[in-house]
Amino acid sequence: MNIFPLTGIRVIELTTGAAGPTVGRVLCEFGAEVIRCETRLRGDGHRGEDPKLWNKKPDFMKIQRGKKSFTVNMQTAKGRELVMELVKKSDVLIENFGLGILEKWGLDYPRLKEINPACILIRVKGMGCTGPHATDLSYGPNVINNMGASYLWNYPDTDTPTAEARTQHPDFMGGVAGAFGVVAALLQRTVTGRGDMIDNAQLEIGASLLGPKYLEYTANRRDPKPQGNRSSVAAPYGAYPCQGSDRWCTISIYSDNEWESFIAVVARDSGAKPDDKFATHLGRLRHRDELDQWVSQWTKQLDPYEVMEVLQSAGVCAAVVQEVDDQFHRDRQYAATGFLVEMNEPEAGNITTENVPVKLSETPGAVRGLAPLMGQHTHEIAKGLLGLTDEEITQLEAEQVLY
Repeated sequence: MNIFPLTGIRVIELTTGAAGPTVGRVLCEFGAEVIRCETRLRGDGHRGEDPKLWNKKPDFMKIQRGKKSFTVNMQTAKGRELVMELVKKSDVLIENFGLGILEKWGLDYPRLKEINPACILIRVKGMGCTGPHATDLSYGPNVINNMGASYLWNYPDTDTPTAEARTQHPDFMGGVAGAFGVVAALLQRTVTGRGDMIDNAQLEIGASLLGPKYLEYTANRRDPKPQGNRSSVAAPYGAYPCQGSDRWCTISIYSDNEWESFIAVVARDSGAKPDDKFATHLGRLRHRDELDQWVSQWTKQLDPYEVMEVLQSAGVCAAVVQEVDDQFHRDRQYAATGFLVEMNEPEAGNITTENVPVKLSETPGAVRGLAPLMGQHTHEIAKGLLGLTDEEITQLEAEQVLY
């Protein structure tokens, strides 16, 4: 039986997309009761617009698992009053709508302190709540551009200035960092008895990962440039072609000792000897194009998992560039740790998703349930938390307040 460190904590979500819901998902996995307030007037960014697909979208099922769905129309005064009543009975309020929406609803922090001084408000924004760009509409992919990452992870000498983001990294980084901020505020509340307001800016959380690039600019007076798959301090370094269609293995060598181990493996396997120009670390950096060709001649003869396993056994950093199928059927680490879990969603059927990635020995956390169907818990919450009668609930549904 799991023991959850956040048992007894109630969280209200006024969120859309990924960043705010990720805060709630992490808190839920460690025991919090998370009530997601949403409306049938429209699906959010991950439920989608088509009501027939509201309960079938993979992204929604992943991000919202274990939560409760309470349908309420925030465009109505009665709907806003119901949510305020929920907030009075809760510990945390998460929101990530555009700046000004919470104020319009009367749930900004000054008002929140009046109705529940112990409640913690976390505002998850692309650019934060202050500064000249705070009101700009933003989400993960365009935050990546603002923080400079899409420029830096591009290839050198390319015609396109940035590499397009294929996922919204700052959304998920901001969500996990935001959950940490909530836990810190909960700990502080045990001392002061008061809540807190957390300004969670995805831009700053994402940019905090670029510290070495800032040092390159400020300390070395060099403007960091895109390097593609290369490194300024390691060679060989990158993804090398292997047997099969579009199969690759990454290799990273930082020291002469690692290089000696690497060429011993290659010589044992193929008899190939490296050119003398690769004998020193500086030589390998200076002749990277030729070095990559020499390494590729060996890797092309092998399955990517063979490359990874033989190099790791020799103490050389190597990892397969895995396809999704690999993660299900060939990744021994996932299999050993139980990272992939099966869930049987009522409308979508059997799906596989990731387990909780942080493991605590005494309070491990868990995937605590399926993603909620739209409005699945509305009656439960309306009666149990708000004390409404069946007749009142029916009337509010007819007025499209509980909707």
